[in-house]
Amino acid sequence: MRFSKEWLRENIALFIIITIGSIVRLVLIGSIPPGLNQDEASIGYDAYAILHYGIDRNGIHNPIHLIAWGSGQNALYAYFSIPFIYLLGLTPLTTRAVSIIFGIIGLLAFYYLVKRLFHNKHLALISLFLLVISPWHIMMSRWGLESNLFPSLVLLSVLLLLISYQRYKYFPVACGLFALSLYAYGTAYFFIPVFLLLVLIYSLLYKKIQLKQLIIGGIVFVILSLPIFLFVIMNRFKMSSIDLGLMTIPKLTGPPRVEQVSSLFQENVLEQLLSNFKDVLILLTTQDDGHIWNALPPYGFLYFFCLPLLLVGLYYSFKNLKNKQWNPEIIMLIWFFSAVLMACITDVNINRINIIYFPAIYFVARGLWAIKGLYQKIFIPIVLAFSLCFISFIYDYFTKFPEQISSAFFESLGDALEYAAEETDGKIAVTNEINMPYIFALFYEKTDPHEFIDTVQYVNPGAAFQYVASFGRYYFGDNYSSDPSIAALVIPNHQLSQYANGNYQIKSFKHYSVAIRTGEPIDIEETPISSETNLIENGGTAHRRMDLYRRSGSRNESYL
Repeated sequence: MRFSKEWLRENIALFIIITIGSIVRLVLIGSIPPGLNQDEASIGYDAYAILHYGIDRNGIHNPIHLIAWGSGQNALYAYFSIPFIYLLGLTPLTTRAVSIIFGIIGLLAFYYLVKRLFHNKHLALISLFLLVISPWHIMMSRWGLESNLFPSLVLLSVLLLLISYQRYKYFPVACGLFALSLYAYGTAYFFIPVFLLLVLIYSLLYKKIQLKQLIIGGIVFVILSLPIFLFVIMNRFKMSSIDLGLMTIPKLTGPPRVEQVSSLFQENVLEQLLSNFKDVLILLTTQDDGHIWNALPPYGFLYFFCLPLLLVGLYYSFKNLKNKQWNPEIIMLIWFFSAVLMACITDVNINRINIIYFPAIYFVARGLWAIKGLYQKIFIPIVLAFSLCFISFIYDYFTKFPEQISSAFFESLGDALEYAAEETDGKIAVTNEINMPYIFALFYEKTDPHEFIDTVQYVNPGAAFQYVASFGRYYFGDNYSSDPSIAALVIPNHQLSQYANGNYQIKSFKHYSVAIRTGEPIDIEETPISSETNLIENGGTAHRRMDLYRRSGSRNESYL
């Protein structure tokens, strides 16, 4: 106890900042963001299916990469979610638990990373303060997009790498964690090799790594990264799935998503690289990509006035390069510019280049620290300005943001689906005005994946994004109101007037309603609901909707 009191007395500022950061990332986590994103539902359901049945919804045994919609979804987040789903069941909260926990762990890791870089407790506290109040990190920590895991894993890997310079036994552990991050997000396939190569060259030049540790770490990295390397090669050359016994390397139905958003696989590569670099500069300047789930205007990733501080921090870090001696801060420069290079080959938005934000926040702190040394009088006003912006952001996030994100995250859809499932044993039609509506039916019904595989009918089987026309008792489309075999329809509220004819019992929720047929539904076997006509009509709706999403730059964030 005496040790605890002593530690608290010496680290009271650290304790207060971490406590504030944790509260902000945890408070009202069950209701904000409201609803559920389709990618959260996808990765949550596949984690549930693997946990209870050993296969994902595409029938793949323990896949090292999920097929998901067809063109893939990174699997590591799903596997990390399994313990929470096992303990507490499949819910939006357990699907977001990994982001929440890694978000809070990331606060401590960032503090100790900066402290180890500079051996300066005060700079580490400033860095932690900026991360705690960062809108990007707060928003990232509160919902379950699989790419959210990637920067946190790299942060932990870099911290272990720095520790290994004094304690060599941690180097293989760091290499193993770097390899694991390859399973977190597709941009890691470029970033991790580039970053590690440059860091290892720099470390070897100053003899910070022993040859023995390098060999052991390299073996660990190669062994752990081999399955994902085979996955990339296999899908690039359209080879068949590989069953490794404990796990499966799956063949996707189309090119991996990373290829679809990478300039390296497009025509006019150089032109696209320059365009992407321009987009990176614009994004770092505006701090907004137009997606409300990534950035809440006008706050950006760290408020509008952080860019000059970022440039000051980069300037002083570059200035130190002239000192030809070991400088661990070079690792942060390598991190930042490896992220910029990675962004240049990627269609840019905030979540795709999320690996850039930890070093960016570090260099903002570095710039603020430099200003503190040069102009002591303006340091406190700048900190106060950050604090006021943080208070304003928190107010908007917890009051305005829920309404802004509500329709994009399909709030109340889960309530409507659960009500429809409870009120009837018959067939349920679900509107197509939802991105990939079938995944929500799987998620909230907790369907046996074998039933899904046995009954699913795709609109476009084998496509990169496969749209489901029906599975089990669920049918997807907006043309089922006149079908007498349908027992209940889940509809958007703006369609309610079509069902106000006394033939339906209506139960309304925030954005969606359930219309239950008051008469007995008629099962017409000779005209099955999944007829080719309905498939075409539903597919047309789905394709038109996805075309709209692609033009807007949005996603089924599996489209991220």
